[in-house]
Amino acid sequence: MDNKLLKTENETFGEYIKRIRELRGYSQRRLSEITGLSNTTISRIEKGSIENSDTDTVVKLANGLDLNKEELLITAGYLDNKKENTQLESIKDYIKLGLKNLGWINSYDDINEETRKEINTTFF
Repeated sequence: MDNKLLKTENETFGEYIKRIRELRGYSQRRLSEITGLSNTTISRIEKGSIENSDTDTVVKLANGLDLNKEELLITAGYLDNKKENTQLESIKDYIKLGLKNLGWINSYDDINEETRKEINTTFF
């Protein structure tokens, strides 16, 4: 990833999203159109009013801002930046790892059928 696209140590997640949006030349309204997120949601993320955006929102932002999904999930705190994470092959694996890191599951078998369907519908 380009160095100017990396989050700096002192930036909050919201400040980072705002900086990348501006680097891309997008208004909040344009990013809203691209991602399907509301202007209000984007504004609240950038202002830090939403501390932890859900993974779906982070993935939509990554797609809209043309950022690596894995990197943005790491930046948002859903994934570790540990070396073993780079061995994962799909976004589904990253979601499972994120859920495990959050303490919501111990294994994929812990995810109920409704959640599995939602993951498959949302990301695939």
